[in-house]
Amino acid sequence: MKKEDFYYELIEYLEIEPVELNEGTALNSIEGYDSMAVMSLIAFCDEKFGKKINAQQIQQLTTVGSLMEFLGKENFEN
Repeated sequence: MKKEDFYYELIEYLEIEPVELNEGTALNSIEGYDSMAVMSLIAFCDEKFGKKINAQQIQQLTTVGSLMEFLGKENFEN
């Protein structure tokens, strides 16, 4: 998946206002990133990448880049 497509789909799943995302974007700095967005993030990881994620793992994901690493960098192209 292209990184741009990933960023777009992430915004759609989190149901947040469109923002400029990159690997360095802190998840907690995204306006609208709240407990409901976290639940959507869990669904996103499972539905799009077949990855199960638990609460402890979610807490370790601090940036979009760390999310991408969790999902597997091999899934992304520039």
